[in-house]
Amino acid sequence: MGTTEKTISFRASAEKIETLDSLAAAQDRPRSYLINEAITNYIQLHAYQDALVQKGLEEMRKGRIVRHEEVVQRLKKTGRARGSSNRRSSNR
Repeated sequence: MGTTEKTISFRASAEKIETLDSLAAAQDRPRSYLINEAITNYIQLHAYQDALVQKGLEEMRKGRIVRHEEVVQRLKKTGRARGSSNRRSSNR
């Protein structure tokens, strides 16, 4: 199956386009290559996030949930809860 391409246009600030052109020149790539990479990364990131949300909703429908208080309690045991003494001492 061959890949078909379509041309699109969009508006962006002059500053963004200048920065994009500088990056493209530094990488010896055309502007469209960087735009396509950015779109691919955006699609992959959001597809991944959406899949996680769907998985979470499915788990919720199955009744596999943990109360907020229990999560906080578990985090405190590991020292990863906000305001825990372990966290404060590691930030000093």
